[in-house]
Amino acid sequence: MFTLFRSDDIEQIEEEINRLQLRFGDASMVELVEDDYALVLYSWASTFQVGVAELRKASFNWEIVRMTSEDMGGDLQFVELSRYSVMHKSVDSDVKSVVVELNNGERREAQIKEKDRLARRWLYYSDTEDLSSAIVTTYDANGEVVEVIEIPDQPNEGLNRTVE
Repeated sequence: MFTLFRSDDIEQIEEEINRLQLRFGDASMVELVEDDYALVLYSWASTFQVGVAELRKASFNWEIVRMTSEDMGGDLQFVELSRYSVMHKSVDSDVKSVVVELNNGERREAQIKEKDRLARRWLYYSDTEDLSSAIVTTYDANGEVVEVIEIPDQPNEGLNRTVE
């Protein structure tokens, strides 16, 4: 029964993003953070624009709380929404793990989300941790470093637009 409600929630969340009628829009990855909160990675304009939306469950549907969208080209997006700070970036198929080292020295594993072989992103979010100035390291299957990314000290840095 629980799984049935979860899949229904995911469908409702995707429908809410699709109601925006973004040109070539696609809610590519849904993360049910809590029973009443979700994060969605989405793309539009044939994946030239990538964004993240924060949604809250209302009585009978899901409502967008805040969302951002940016011309990406595979670049890092580090944003602060209403409740969550989120960072995500596209990742090649050779990346098998992603480690986030927070500015206090603690290390966390980021999730790799994959809709299909062409839409693969790592994702890390928190509503309590300071993600600014973190260092993200991606590793291949042999444990070799693929990329090291220094996170800006301010979220939303360089974003051209924020939709609320």
